[in-house]
Amino acid sequence: MGDVVVVSGPPGSGKSAVGAALADLLDPSALLEADWFFGRWRRGAVDPWLPEAAPQTAPAGRAALAATVELARSDAWVVYDGVLHRDAARDLAARAAAAGIAVHRAVLLPPVDVCLTRVAARTGHGFDDPDATRDMHAAFAAEVHGAQADPAADRAVLRDDGASPADLAARVRDLLHAGALRVPGPVPTGGVRP
Repeated sequence: MGDVVVVSGPPGSGKSAVGAALADLLDPSALLEADWFFGRWRRGAVDPWLPEAAPQTAPAGRAALAATVELARSDAWVVYDGVLHRDAARDLAARAAAAGIAVHRAVLLPPVDVCLTRVAARTGHGFDDPDATRDMHAAFAAEVHGAQADPAADRAVLRDDGASPADLAARVRDLLHAGALRVPGPVPTGGVRP
């Protein structure tokens, strides 16, 4: 069985660029872009970052996670590029463990101003909401620094230091191979693949 590597963080954190670069470093690999699943809604679609979108985002999110597990059954590294908070990552780890698949998670968390600048500069993306960007950044920051923070998980957080997506992907790969990104949950047999 393969492993799942989640590259998460708020909008504008660099998930897509780092996720793609990471998939190029792992062999065999597949890249699953969660935004694709949320973008399947047409008529009646609600922007997925709005609270009233829950009836659409919940099944889209489950479909993205199910596809991730299915791809990992092929003995590939599956890089999941998307906003996946700690509790959702633990849920994914529990589901994947039943199939003998390990889940790892890296969080990209540049300063909020960096995220806002990147979101504002996007063309053809569809997401450009600065308030939602601030809210999602705050939610990831609370996972790291808030009352419910897990000090062990801090090593899985990469803060923006001006590194290129390729360099950040190499750091994620190194942390992955060092066992520092494992999502807590039932431990599948076999552990992290070399």
